[in-house]
Amino acid sequence: MKKKSIFITLMALILQASSLLNAQQLSPAGICYVEVNNNNILNAGAYKLQTSNSYLFNVVNIFAANINYDANRGRAYLYSNNNVTKVLTNADTYIKPLQQKGMKVVLTILGNHQGAGICNFPTREAARDFALQLANTVNTYGLDGIDFDDEYSEYGNNGTGQPNDSSFVMLVQELRALLPDKLITFYYYGPAASRLSWNGSRVGDYVNYSWNANYGTFSAPNVPPLTKAQISPAAVWLGNTSNSTTTSLASQTKTGGYGLYLWYDLKGTNQASQLSAGTQTLYGEQTVLSGSLQSWTQGTNCDAPIGLYTSNLTGTSAKLNWTAVGTSTYDIDYKPASSATWTSVATAVSGTSVTVSGLTVNTEYDWRIRTNCSVKSTYMFAPRFNSGSGTTIPTGSYALSLDGSTTSGAAGNINLSGSALSFEGWIKPSSFKSAFPYISSIMGTEVGDNNSAFLRLGDGNLANNKLQFVVSINNVQQKLASTTALSTNTWYHVAATYDGATMKLYINGVLDASKAQAGNVNSNGAFNVGYLYNVSRNFNGKIDEVRVWKRALSQTEISQNMCGVSVPASTLAAYWKFNEGTGSSVQDTSGNGMSLTLTGTNASSWVTDVPCPAGTQKSAGMVESQKISGQITAKEQIKLYPNPVNTSSALGISVPEEYSKGKLTVYNFKGDVVVTKTLTAGNNQYDISGLSAGNYIARFESQDGSLKQSEKLIIK
Repeated sequence: MKKKSIFITLMALILQASSLLNAQQLSPAGICYVEVNNNNILNAGAYKLQTSNSYLFNVVNIFAANINYDANRGRAYLYSNNNVTKVLTNADTYIKPLQQKGMKVVLTILGNHQGAGICNFPTREAARDFALQLANTVNTYGLDGIDFDDEYSEYGNNGTGQPNDSSFVMLVQELRALLPDKLITFYYYGPAASRLSWNGSRVGDYVNYSWNANYGTFSAPNVPPLTKAQISPAAVWLGNTSNSTTTSLASQTKTGGYGLYLWYDLKGTNQASQLSAGTQTLYGEQTVLSGSLQSWTQGTNCDAPIGLYTSNLTGTSAKLNWTAVGTSTYDIDYKPASSATWTSVATAVSGTSVTVSGLTVNTEYDWRIRTNCSVKSTYMFAPRFNSGSGTTIPTGSYALSLDGSTTSGAAGNINLSGSALSFEGWIKPSSFKSAFPYISSIMGTEVGDNNSAFLRLGDGNLANNKLQFVVSINNVQQKLASTTALSTNTWYHVAATYDGATMKLYINGVLDASKAQAGNVNSNGAFNVGYLYNVSRNFNGKIDEVRVWKRALSQTEISQNMCGVSVPASTLAAYWKFNEGTGSSVQDTSGNGMSLTLTGTNASSWVTDVPCPAGTQKSAGMVESQKISGQITAKEQIKLYPNPVNTSSALGISVPEEYSKGKLTVYNFKGDVVVTKTLTAGNNQYDISGLSAGNYIARFESQDGSLKQSEKLIIK
C-alpha cells in the first residue's frame, strides 16, 4: 500500500555516505518518519538496540511542510501548518535533543493540492527562489537537510504548469549549491520519479539518498548514480506492515547489501515489538524502549504572510511589502545575501510595508517576515533582491535584446481574467521564425487553450511577420491578426486591447485590425516576456516599455502614451521600462511588485538602441524631446513615433484633440525647410521616403497659435 514519503540524505559527489551521520550510525542506517500532526517527534529518541545501546534511528524526518502557491504573485512558497510550526519555532525543545543524541533531523516537503510541486518550476529563477526559501529555513531552525516528496501537488491548479523535465533537476542543483554539507533526499514516487535527468545533469548527482515509496514491498529506486549504500528498497509502515513482512524486508536488505532501512509513521505508543522484527535480522539485536514516550498537544494556528515583494529600490533603501494576515503585527529582518546574520528592520509592526535604509548599492539582500499571534509563525522568506545602483539612469537609455532562443523574462502569475485587458510595448524584430509554426512570442500567459492571453508574431497559418492577439474565451482561443506586416530592424509600438465586445490591434498608435468578440477572458497564470509555451518560439529582437493593463485602452491613450505613462495608474498591472542597463531583473514601476526575472541574459543583452531617445519623458507620457531654444511657448503634447524612424517606415504624428488643426514644418539642420504638412487632431501618418537619413527639426504650430512645439527628428 502506498503512503506518504520519506528520505534521507548525505553528501553525494563530495563526501562518503556515512560521513554526514553520527559516529554510531547503524548499517543499514535507520530512517524514520514522524507525522507531527499527531505525534511527538521526540519519541524517535526513545528507541535503542538492546545490546549495543545504539539509537535505532539515524535520520528523523519531520512530516511534513508543504509547497503552497501564491496565485497573486505567481510564486511557490514554503508553508508550515500549526504542528510543523510548533516543532520548528521550538527547535530547542523538539530538534536539538535528537541532534544531541547523534540523529539528523530533516524537514520533508510535500505538495498541498495547490498546483505547486517540485516538478513544475517554469524557470531556473523560480527553482532558485524556492531552494533559497528551503535553505534559509534549514539555517534558521538548525535543521540537517530537506526531504522531497512529490505527492498531492495536483499540478495545473491555480493556473500552474504541468510537470516538466528540468524542474526537479534545477531545484536540487540550486539547493545543493546553497546547502553543500546538508542532507537532500528523495522519496521515489510521483512525476519526479520519471524526471531524474535533464540537459546532461541527474538528480542523483545532487541528492544523498532515495527510498521505496510503497510500504510493505521491496523495490530499489532507480536514481543513478546512487549506489546500494544510498538506497532503501524496503519500506515499513509501522502498525500496518506485518511483523513477518518486516522481517522479510530486513533479510532482503541485508542480503542485498543495501545501506538504508525505512520506517514510516512512528507513533506515540510502544512499537518496540515491530521494530524488533526488523532489527533482529538487520543488526542481530532486539529494540527496546529506553525512555518515556511523550504525548503531543496540537500547535496553535499562526500563518506567516504571503504576497512578499520588494519595491522602491534606490541603492541605499528598499520598500518591503506583504499581504496582511488579519490585524496581526509582524517582525521583519534583512541581511546581505553573503551574510548569515539577520538584522531587525521592525518588531511588532502593523500594516503591509516597511522601508529598510542603510543598504549598500548593487548588493543582493534577503528579507524575512513572521506573524505575531499568541505564538510566533515560522518565517516566510521573500525573493532575493538587488538594492540597485543608486544612480538615476536617463529615461530611454536602454532596451533589452532577446536572442530568440535562450533569453526571456518571467514575471510570475498575473490574473487577467475578466472583461477587459490591454498589452502594449515597443518591439524591434531582428528576425522572424522560419520554421513551423512560425511563432515569435512577445508577451502574455499561455497555460492552455482555455487559459491564455498573449501577443505574438506569426502562427501556423499566418505570416511570420504579422501580429496576432490571442485570448481564451469560453475555453477557446480567439485570435486576431494584423493587416500590416512588420519589417526587421525597425521599431514598432504594438498594442492589443479587449473590452468585452471587440478585440483590437494597434501599430504605432494606429488601429490596424479589429474583431467583434463577446465574453470574458480566462487568463490566470505565469506571465512571460519574449517566451510562451516553448523556447523555440522565443522572440528575436529588442523590446522596451512593456505595459499590461486590466482594462481596454482607447486609441488616444495608446497613441499619446507610447513612450511612457504616469504612475501610479489604476488598472496598470505591470510596467517594465527596461532602463536598468545591467543585471538579470527588471523593476516593475507600476508599484505592483511584478519584477521581471530574466533568463539567459548577459551584459550584451542591454542595448542603447531605443525607440524613445534620451530626454523623452517615459514616465509622464508626453514628449519632451530636445527643444529649440525660444520656439516653445506652450505645453508640449505633440508626439512623433517612432523616433528615430527608418526611411522605409511611416512617421506617426499624434495631435491632441484640443488642437483641431495645425501645421508641421520640417527643417534640416542648416535651417532649410524640407517639407510642410497640414495636420488634424488625432493620429497622422507621414511618408518620409523622400527624405535622406539624418537629423531634422520638426516644428508644429496649432491653428489658434496656442501651441508651438519643436522636436528633434532622427531618420535612419
